Amino acid sequence: MKKYFLLIILAISIGFFMGKSFLEQYDGYKGIRIASSTGDVVYFIKFGEFSSYEEMEKETISLNNYIYNEVNGKFIVYIGITDSNSNLIKLTNYYNKLGYNTITEEYLVTNQQFLNILNDYDAILESTDDEVVIMSISSQILTKYEEYVNNGN
Repeated sequence: MKKYFLLIILAISIGFFMGKSFLEQYDGYKGIRIASSTGDVVYFIKFGEFSSYEEMEKETISLNNYIYNEVNGKFIVYIGITDSNSNLIKLTNYYNKLGYNTITEEYLVTNQQFLNILNDYDAILESTDDEVVIMSISSQILTKYEEYVNNGN
């Protein structure tokens, strides 16, 4: 009896410390952990966060194209999407030149159709510095995201 009691206490202790060390690996981690190999991490250029739909409409009237998500009663507006670091810099500089204060956020996108289209547009965006083309491509990417991801699911 004493032998089994000691083994049970030992097993519980080992389980506790293994669980504790496992959970400490994730404590304070703010990035994205990829749990699926079927998606890619994509950069979203955030324009702003608004407390009401009316406020969002008022503040985005000057934008050519944008998408938004409602999260916990807040309306978050995005004006650009890319999966390339160099294109992220190009788009951010373009929007900063227009006077927009932007923030970059990373999200996992799993819609393969959209990711394929995004790769094609990113290749075109990589090869240009023309602001009209940059605006047009950025607008088309947002439209395709709305079509394939937001409306597709």
